[in-house]
Amino acid sequence: MCMSLEVFSVYRRFVKGFSSIARPLHRLTENKQKFLWTDECEEAFNSLKAALTSSPILVYPDPEKQFILDTDASHESVGAVLSQEINGQEHVIAYWSKCLSKPERNYCVTRKELLAIIKLLRTFIVIFTVGSFCSERIMCP
Repeated sequence: MCMSLEVFSVYRRFVKGFSSIARPLHRLTENKQKFLWTDECEEAFNSLKAALTSSPILVYPDPEKQFILDTDASHESVGAVLSQEINGQEHVIAYWSKCLSKPERNYCVTRKELLAIIKLLRTFIVIFTVGSFCSERIMCP
């Protein structure tokens, strides 16, 4: 299971909502957790497999254009979508998501969303040093 999760995690930025989808599989690898393959695990595994074998809708970033950052937070995870408007239409460059640690789950929604922004900026710092960052749209629950 750990090997499959490692392979899936390499491509996490190409799968929208990766951390939420993979959560049942991550639970199987937690310490002192009994390995019990459930229907939820099967569905998560098949969803990730399908996402990684279908063609992506991502585009390469254009450093001449401004970036758009959308964030969202739930109780267990945070996520973000990095996009740009190209020819009048918004196109996704990358998806990012992360399961929250137990202490992070106690954050208020605003701090969870800020955590998503900080983590995404650290992940994609190379893109932002070349281009200009324009806006953020925070999706509230």
